[in-house]
Formats: sequence, structure tokens, C-alpha cells
Amino acid sequence: MKKKIVFLIVMLVLVVGTYTGYKYLYKDHRNITKEVAVVETSATQLQEQFQNNAAEALLNKTLTVTGIITQIEGKSITIDDKVHCSFKYEVKDVQIGDEVHLKGRCIGYDDLFEIVKLDQSTIITV
Repeated sequence: MKKKIVFLIVMLVLVVGTYTGYKYLYKDHRNITKEVAVVETSATQLQEQFQNNAAEALLNKTLTVTGIITQIEGKSITIDDKVHCSFKYEVKDVQIGDEVHLKGRCIGYDDLFEIVKLDQSTIITV
């Protein structure tokens, strides 16, 4: 009888430990559309912050950016030739020259092309 109780306790500890470890290692993905933006800025101001090395705190944060669409390529758009935004879906209902207000996760700055990159973007208003 004692062996059965010890066995059940050990199995319970293993199951709970395995479940806890799994949840710790494999966390749910972030949903940028539901997150509150840390910073609201224009495309020009955002690029200037990166050029002045004053934007390290913005990496992997949710940002709201405004500007004029200068390029559309399938699942991405470029704002003011300064911010490149990637979407999960094909971008529709916008045209080059539209002023747009969008939210996305800042993934970095491309020194070669001098452009800030956002992913998981969503258009808030056009």
C-alpha cells in the first residue's frame, strides 16, 4: 500500500513538473494587435532616433507610427521611405500617398538602407 502511494506521488510530481516546464519553455506568442503601444511617433522621428543611437529601448516593443505610404509590395508597405512594415496578410484598401496610422513590433534598423523595420503590423486608420 505504501509503495502505491509513493508511486502516485512521484507520478503526480512528474506530471506537474513536466507541464510547468512545457508552459515555461513554450510560451504563447505575443499578439501585437491587442498590446498597447509603448510609443506613438512619426516615421521621420523614429528613423532619427535610430540614426542618433537613441532607440535601443524601442527594440521588440510595440509602436504606433504615422506617415505617408510611399511603397506597397504584397505583404509589406513603406512609410515616408523611412519605415518598412511587414503584415501577416496581403495589404489591401490602401494606396501610395495615403496617410496611415499603424501599429507594429520594432525589430530593428537597417544601416545600409537607413530604414526602420516593423513586423506583425496592423493598420489602425487610413
